[in-house]
Amino acid sequence: MTPPDQEPLPYRFDGRPSPRAGAGFLLAMLGLLLGGIVLLNSGVLEASYAGVAFMGIIPFAIGALVTGAGLQIYSHYGCILAPVLIFAMIFALMHFTGAEGLVCILMVLPFWLVAGLGGGLATWVIHRRQRSRGEAEGASRVQAVALIVLPFALLHAEEASPPAWETRTVLRSVEIAAAPDTVWPLLVAIPDVRADEGLATFTHDIAGIPRPSEARLAERDGQLVRLGRWGTHIRFEERVTTLVPGRAIGWNFAFPDTSVQDYTDRHISPDGPMLKIAKGGYTVTPLPGGRVRVSLATTYRMRSRIGWYAGLWGEVMLGDVHDNVLAIIKDRAEAGGR
Repeated sequence: MTPPDQEPLPYRFDGRPSPRAGAGFLLAMLGLLLGGIVLLNSGVLEASYAGVAFMGIIPFAIGALVTGAGLQIYSHYGCILAPVLIFAMIFALMHFTGAEGLVCILMVLPFWLVAGLGGGLATWVIHRRQRSRGEAEGASRVQAVALIVLPFALLHAEEASPPAWETRTVLRSVEIAAAPDTVWPLLVAIPDVRADEGLATFTHDIAGIPRPSEARLAERDGQLVRLGRWGTHIRFEERVTTLVPGRAIGWNFAFPDTSVQDYTDRHISPDGPMLKIAKGGYTVTPLPGGRVRVSLATTYRMRSRIGWYAGLWGEVMLGDVHDNVLAIIKDRAEAGGR
């Protein structure tokens, strides 16, 4: 019989005791995993941020490792909350040190919390079953190493076989009690937008995307270009492709510098490996009673293995931008175009 002060060791197929992963070893594996995430954040495998490995498997592994170590040190139910605590520290550190923007954190947080808690719960269930059977606690070292190897192996696999591009369009409209002649100049150019104009939105007021501050029309090499500016620093171009005075103006987007990602989130490049903001434009539809309907559309291309989720964020964030701009146009037009 096994002495009461000793726990039975798990055995390998050859009959020899299998090495046990203690709390220190699990914490070391957690440190390696977090170090890998730091390297990933430095630009390696940039296109895999919207994949299954980054959004699900990595946080599951973090949850499993930190909960496993906590259960061996403290052995109480509160350790299931360890993933929430460590994610709070990770995201706060990354945001306040400038390593990660708030937009990206808000996008990944729901997946990371669910997957991290799932990893913690799985470890807790295994821990409970081992105790009920009188087995030695702690996963094997092979299992612990797999928790850091498999996520990055899947990342490389996803990078080698990226998902197909898909095209989406976000459309918003507003009815304005003003004549087309009053509304049209505001679609061509809208200068000197004040900070108090427009709507309060999630995108601008919580996610921190700067508000539009100016759009003016210029001519460059015989082509009309709307020069857009958000806040103080963000600049982009809308190169006009369609112009029907009083009825429609359309453009292709161009981003001559990195100001968009520099002042929003460096992983949300508007012309990057996962997202390309392609084209947009206004259309004006006359309505009875001297009113008009103004519609603003933006078409973008993206690729992601969780496209349904990324598409929801595109609808929310671009929709907020559209609603805000249309509200500014409506207010100015109904005030006489000022």
